[in-house]
Amino acid sequence: MPSKRGKKACTECRQQKAKCDAFLNPGQPCSRCQKVKARCIISDPFKREHKRKRLSELEQETDELRRKLRTSEARSSISSPIAMLTAAAQMENVIGSGENQSALPSSQDSLGYSQPAITQPALFPPSMPLSVDSVSGSRGSDRTLPRTINGIKLTSDEIDDIFQLFFQDYAQWLPILDPKTSPNTYYSKSPFLFWSIIRAASRSYSKNPTLLNALSRSIMEMGFLSLISTSSAMYTIKGLLILLYWPFPRENDAIDPAFPLSGMLLHLAMQNGLHIPMSSHEFSRVRIAAPSEADLTKRSELWAQCVIVYQRTCLSKGQSPRSLSDLTPEPIQSHVLFQRISPSLALELRCQETIVRCCNAVLENGVRALSPDQERALDIILRMFDTQVKELELQSSSDTDRFHILICRLHIQSFHLFKNNLSDDFIATLVAISCTVLEKIGDLGNKPGLLAASPLHIVSAAGIAACLLLRILKTSVSGNMDIERAKSAIFLGINIMKQISAGGNETAGKFVLILNQLWNSSKAFRKSEGSEYSGLRIRSRLSMSVTIDAFWRWRDEFDTQHRTLLLSQESTEGQHNTHENSGATSHDNPAIPSESQEAFFLDDQFLSDFEWALGDNRLFPPTEPCGPIWSSTTSGL
Repeated sequence: MPSKRGKKACTECRQQKAKCDAFLNPGQPCSRCQKVKARCIISDPFKREHKRKRLSELEQETDELRRKLRTSEARSSISSPIAMLTAAAQMENVIGSGENQSALPSSQDSLGYSQPAITQPALFPPSMPLSVDSVSGSRGSDRTLPRTINGIKLTSDEIDDIFQLFFQDYAQWLPILDPKTSPNTYYSKSPFLFWSIIRAASRSYSKNPTLLNALSRSIMEMGFLSLISTSSAMYTIKGLLILLYWPFPRENDAIDPAFPLSGMLLHLAMQNGLHIPMSSHEFSRVRIAAPSEADLTKRSELWAQCVIVYQRTCLSKGQSPRSLSDLTPEPIQSHVLFQRISPSLALELRCQETIVRCCNAVLENGVRALSPDQERALDIILRMFDTQVKELELQSSSDTDRFHILICRLHIQSFHLFKNNLSDDFIATLVAISCTVLEKIGDLGNKPGLLAASPLHIVSAAGIAACLLLRILKTSVSGNMDIERAKSAIFLGINIMKQISAGGNETAGKFVLILNQLWNSSKAFRKSEGSEYSGLRIRSRLSMSVTIDAFWRWRDEFDTQHRTLLLSQESTEGQHNTHENSGATSHDNPAIPSESQEAFFLDDQFLSDFEWALGDNRLFPPTEPCGPIWSSTTSGL
């Protein structure tokens, strides 16, 4: 009979409260420790470690190491070309899984001039200014070559300027690239990744403001064709990440490619085993060795970025993304992922995952005309997820972490608008969160260039907050909220969108027009008889419903072309109904309001931007459980 001591579990299994079989093979690691490659130790004086306390200690240790690193760099006579580089950025020096690609060179192939440094991913200006050196006339033997795409030529100086701008203002949002690598090397390894960098930074390239519009279509097409590229899959994945991270304009008749591209990014990452870093070698086309510890960290960080960008892109289009638990169903995989990535990136991923799970729970409960029981269930769902957000707050250690949590709370609380009635307390909470989000985004303007480089999820959050405030102030003014603060936040949101917009057919630029006109309208968010109307007309687009609903209401009142077509169509259909329905009106069928007969105008870019549900020549009926909203036909326009 084995002794009691022989049946003791190892410290790792005791920490995780998992079944341990170490006593079966004394002197050998247990099967669980072997699987996760952990040290298997059996110790009597063992005490379970408090996870939150340990996480706080690790964050303090990380901060201390960063301070020492900055101090060491400041004392160095030769400035380092990189201050902080995530493990994912170092993957450029790793051969793609299963592909016979040479590794990217390091300093030997870098530019002759000093590139700006990448700081840690930060929402607000870093504590130390970025080290940016001007481009000198002489760049050594690796002088940047000019490049051409579809007849558009970029000179060597333009490419150098744009790359410098990217690593100065853009790379800190998505630190997956090494600034020591020259533009020539990037192009030789992956033309698509090279042009993705150019496209992103051209948003704020003042020397040639026409470049963004000129390049967008060609680079978007290159993104779709990157699947059949001979470049390493890792370079293609990074190119897609950069392409999806920042918004860009497109032609009037083009459908937004972001949503299908996000699925392409996710599936390409899974095809190369990033979703299971420990077993990524099993997805290779050729036999390769199992990844090292360093490779596991690099792949884990890159996979985390893929999941975050995929989920954010889906949510910005009002689509329900897959959760992390769906993508990595084995619990141990998720556990290893969060252990290997940095605490800041782990918290960002947890915030995004909380939004996704909340959206899925709300959809399961129902988003159409909610019954009293469904409204009570919705309250319970939102309280549950708000509690989870408060638990995440305990893990935050920086302004960036707290802002990710704030955006998470904004998405969750916006679902309160799906209810038929809101209490004063809920309205005050929504106003306070929206104002804080816009104020925090406005703080980005304290550092030149940072607000203009804002990624897509910042634009979406600012849009939700501004439209939510606009709706509340136009329909239900509560004595419990700070009205003047809410007004100032709306105006701040308009100015934010002005600075983010890169011109052309961009969503941020359209927000400026719509927020301006709806704010000055006396008919916005009101029924035909003039009473307030707070219910959402758009209910199937998750947390983006409040934004898309505002766009619909703007179109009803201010889009002259749509109004002309609507009047013409209703006149024709009125005659048709007189002959066939003996005077029946649209109110005979209360399930389909009169606005459901709106015509679709092919050149209406606003419909294209938000991917309206289109029929052959008209829109499918919108959901409007609370009665018809104000329309131009009933107001005498």
